[in-house]
Amino acid sequence: MHDGITWIARSDISWLGYCITLARGVEPEELVSRLAGETAPTFLGQRTAAELERYLNQRGQEWGSGETIAVRYGDVADLAFAVADGQWPGEMELGVPDGLSHDGAHVFRLYYEKENPKLPPPAFSYFHDGSYLCGFDMFMHTWSSEITGSQPDLVREAVLSAGIPGEANRDMAHTRSLAIVEKQFQLTLPREEVLHGTLSAALIKGQTAA
Repeated sequence: MHDGITWIARSDISWLGYCITLARGVEPEELVSRLAGETAPTFLGQRTAAELERYLNQRGQEWGSGETIAVRYGDVADLAFAVADGQWPGEMELGVPDGLSHDGAHVFRLYYEKENPKLPPPAFSYFHDGSYLCGFDMFMHTWSSEITGSQPDLVREAVLSAGIPGEANRDMAHTRSLAIVEKQFQLTLPREEVLHGTLSAALIKGQTAA
């Protein structure tokens, strides 16, 4: 039995919120390499969330932390996943960079800047083989009710049926939206490992001074 992803709405993955990338058709290490872009990632071995945070804090004191981003990563069911840590807000945007979903990969991004003073909503996006298929704000009330991408009908009926556009409670809209994409795309993330367990870790930005 898998954990699904609705638990994300009720958990503090990091004090900043969360940036989670899930991929089908890509191995975990390949996902990390794609996230790192042109520079090879620096693999850090096994770390708990607390251990990685301490490492990044120490690194920040020694080298400066403005551009340092790390991920803890692994696989579950048929999905690879990477959970961002460090200075990812504003750097790892909702839009998945070119190349992340190439060669037939299905890539899903869950993104929420919880501490952003503008209070943007949590958001979902789905890419496949280099194309943006669909995405939406997981709290639409007073924000955009548009479902974007080339195939918005992948989620439109479920979003409308769940009453997401009119839901004024942010937490409720967030949870219902995660339930929709969990069911539609068979998404899951291992709760215990992400929150309390040990996962492989890597620097994907600011790697050169590790």
